[in-house]
Amino acid sequence: MAWTFYTDEQKQLAERYRLAAREHIAPRVREVDENDRLPQNLLERLVKPPFSLTALSVPKKFGGLEMSKVDVCIVAEEMGYALPCLVPFLEIAQLYTHVLKYAGTENQQKRFLEKLATGAKGCYALTDEGPGSDPTAMKTTAKRDGDFFVLRGKKRLITFADIADLFAIFATEDPSLGADGISAFIVEKGTPGLNLAYHCKALGLMGHRAWDMDIEDVRVPVENRIGERGDGLRLAFKVLNKTRISLSFGYVGLARAAIEKAVEFARTRVVQGRPISEHQAISFAIADAAIKVEAARLLAYRAAVLSDKTDRHRKETSMAKAYAAEALIDAVNVENRVLGGYGGDGRYDAERHLRDAYSWISAQGTIEVQKVIAGREILGG
Repeated sequence: MAWTFYTDEQKQLAERYRLAAREHIAPRVREVDENDRLPQNLLERLVKPPFSLTALSVPKKFGGLEMSKVDVCIVAEEMGYALPCLVPFLEIAQLYTHVLKYAGTENQQKRFLEKLATGAKGCYALTDEGPGSDPTAMKTTAKRDGDFFVLRGKKRLITFADIADLFAIFATEDPSLGADGISAFIVEKGTPGLNLAYHCKALGLMGHRAWDMDIEDVRVPVENRIGERGDGLRLAFKVLNKTRISLSFGYVGLARAAIEKAVEFARTRVVQGRPISEHQAISFAIADAAIKVEAARLLAYRAAVLSDKTDRHRKETSMAKAYAAEALIDAVNVENRVLGGYGGDGRYDAERHLRDAYSWISAQGTIEVQKVIAGREILGG
């Protein structure tokens, strides 16, 4: 990896995570894909060195690594390359960390970020069953009852809810206020009324386990509200603007893997005495896909650099995520075209890459949602 815009330290960071993934993750990929579950011993390794995926953005004073956004993105690309479901695993920790960093009190940060730094797993329950991509219409409610809030509602597609130790749950304190009524709450594993209702099994991205959740009279101490009444949705969007960047790098990682497999096959597959890589129809298709992946990385890198310097990067983040998602789809499509009939053979990676890509591109907002956001920023709407 000789990208001139990375420092020597960042290149070394990428190499460390690449080598660690090759040793500890690559041998387990097929097992994860077949069982749709991250093995417990692999999970235990992922939250400790050399990975420490739950601690990447946790401040050092709470025991974390306190990586820059660019460094987190470098790690995300290597996880996307090795096993894409680990990018959502990394991302959920990022979502949870940033909620607390942006709006948590010192006591809340100490209580919960120290747990993340030592391997506790969080999840992020924003999406409601009905409104989906329109959280302003959230139906999950939070009613004050003395020293507690009582939460009721249904959440959908909540990643890794089955292994989470800590839940960030968004609920409205006053539905009549729309976005201004939504607040954020921290709920700990084992709280009565917090129930997994349905495992949403996807076509791909196996090992990434998303759940529908029933929230039935969940009592949350008042001190577990993050921020003030009605701060929740603004906080959620601010956090997503941060984490969508590393998700874009995850897309780049998987796209890179797809192109590498296409190149390897094209060089070694001989038809009529010539490698198929010598045919322009093949080389142009691979070149087009590779150009888009390199461009996607640069767009995402720009957003990451901005994220380390300022909070004003909504347009750049949404552009990066939309383009990286489209580049990923192009890459896995080209990989499967190059492999032809071998692409559907489970002994090759191409069919898994295809399933993973199409199951993943809508995470944290579809391509269309990103274009809506970018369009509003460009047009000043």
